[in-house]
Amino acid sequence: MNLKNTMFYSKKSIRMCVVCKKRDFQKDLLRFKSLESTLQLYEGSGRSFYVCYECLQKDGIQKSMKRFVSKADNLREQIEEIIRKCQK
Repeated sequence: MNLKNTMFYSKKSIRMCVVCKKRDFQKDLLRFKSLESTLQLYEGSGRSFYVCYECLQKDGIQKSMKRFVSKADNLREQIEEIIRKCQK
């Protein structure tokens, strides 16, 4: 995956994946936000959270992400759509 939000990260900051709790550089994690029960890639405003690329590919990720996107009925489809965007 080659999607990098270069405008929204510091090169030296360490962040934690909310799924596996692995710590990594901010630029090596995907940054998400929840807006009106939808999962979105971070666009510069609002509260956000990080997920590593390995966890994004796991089958049980929607259970972990349900904490952050509580009212989403189609969370798995939203995650798959974000994965497709990242692979372009």
